[in-house]
Amino acid sequence: MFAEVWDDIVESVEQRADRLVQFRRRLHAMPEPPHEEFATTALVAETLREAGLEPRVMDGSTGVVVDIDLGAKGESFIAIRAELDCVRVNDEKQVPYASSRRGLSHSCGHDAHSTMVLATALVLHEQRDAIRALHLKHNIRVIFQPAEETATGARAMIEQGAINGVEAIIALHVDPSITVGKVGLKKGPLTAGCRSFHITIAGQSGHSARPHEAVDPIPAAINIVSMFYQLAPRSIDNRHALSLTVSSIQSGESFNAIPNEAKICGTLRASRTEDMATIQQRMEAILRGVSEATGCAISMTFDFDAPATNNHPQVTDYLTAAARTVTATGGQPRPDDAENLVWIDLPSMGGEDFAFYQELIPGSMVRLGVAASDGQAGHRPLHSSLFDIDERALPLGVKLLARAGLALAASFAPRGP
Repeated sequence: MFAEVWDDIVESVEQRADRLVQFRRRLHAMPEPPHEEFATTALVAETLREAGLEPRVMDGSTGVVVDIDLGAKGESFIAIRAELDCVRVNDEKQVPYASSRRGLSHSCGHDAHSTMVLATALVLHEQRDAIRALHLKHNIRVIFQPAEETATGARAMIEQGAINGVEAIIALHVDPSITVGKVGLKKGPLTAGCRSFHITIAGQSGHSARPHEAVDPIPAAINIVSMFYQLAPRSIDNRHALSLTVSSIQSGESFNAIPNEAKICGTLRASRTEDMATIQQRMEAILRGVSEATGCAISMTFDFDAPATNNHPQVTDYLTAAARTVTATGGQPRPDDAENLVWIDLPSMGGEDFAFYQELIPGSMVRLGVAASDGQAGHRPLHSSLFDIDERALPLGVKLLARAGLALAASFAPRGP
C-alpha cells in the first residue's frame, strides 16, 4: 500500500516542478527581514487556505502553523519546519527574479526552504485519503517561522505552542557546496553555537591637535580587536572549533576631531557550550582592562544567541533512509547504495535557531545539494550577494521531506537522545 501511495506522491511532486520554480522566484523577488515577513506570511497562509487547509497565523502577523490530518488518532504530530525571513545583503545577480528591495535578499536560501515545505504540505494534503489507509501513528504539522536570522523566530513559535504535541521535527537547508541530486547528513552537532556581540566604547570628544583634552575611543577599539584575536584562540583547547570575528568597527566622521564613541560588532562561534562561556568571560576581562587603561566606559551586549544544533540519531536514520530512496536512480535503492549521500565530517560554524526546537524534542536537519553540476549556478556561498541555487533541487527536497515525514508519522517512537 505504501508503495502505491508513494508513487502517487512522486507523480504529484513532479507535476508541480514548474510551479515550485515560479513560487520560489516570487519569494526570492520579495525578501522581508526578520519579524517583518508580513507579505510572505500572508502569501503562504493564503496558498494553504486555497488548498482547503486551515493555517494559523502567529502573533504579529509573521509565522504560520498548519496541521495536516492524515488520520492518526490523538494529538501527536511530526513537524516539518521552514523559515520565512531574508538577510540584509544586496542581491547583485543579473536575473529576472532578483530582489526588488535594496539591501535585502534571500541569499540565505529561505525562499527555497519555504517553497519546498509548502509544497510538501500541499502534496500530503492532496493525497490524504490514500495516506489515511496507512494508519499512521502521528499527523503532520508544518511550521513556517519568522526571524531565523536573528535567532528569535524559533523561540517565538515555541512560546505560541507551535511544537505542542510534536514528537519529532525535521528540516533541510540548501548547501551550495554539495551538487544537486545529493543530500548531506550528519548525526550529532551540525552547526556551532553562535552569539553576536555589540560593544560600545564611550569616550569624550575633542580636537585632534589636543588629544590630552579628550578621551579617545579609537585606541581602545584597536586594542580590543587586537586582544580578542590574540587571546581568545588561546583560551580553549585548540582541538575544538572556535571562531571569533569582528565584522564592523565604526567611529567618527571628521578628520580633525576625536569622536565621542566607537562601536564594534561581530560574532562568537564555538562547537562546545563550555568554550562559548570561557571565551565570553575572557572577552569581558579584556574590556575591563582596556577600560581601566584608557578611561573609556565600555559595555557589551549579546543580541543573537543560538545554541549548537544536535541532530538526533534516530530521526537522522529516518532522513537517511528517505534520502537514499529519493536520490536513487529510479527510486529503487540498493541496501548499500550511498552514492548520493554525503556524510558531513565536521559541524559548520554557522548558527541555526533550529537548535531551539532540538532542545525540547528530537529533531534533525539535512543539507540539500543545490550546486549545479555544470558550474553555472549554486557555487556562490550562502549570504553572498550572488548566491543562487540550481532549481532542479526543489522537487527532490519536497520528496525528501514527504518521505521522511511519512516514515516518521508511521512509526516514530523516541528511544532517547
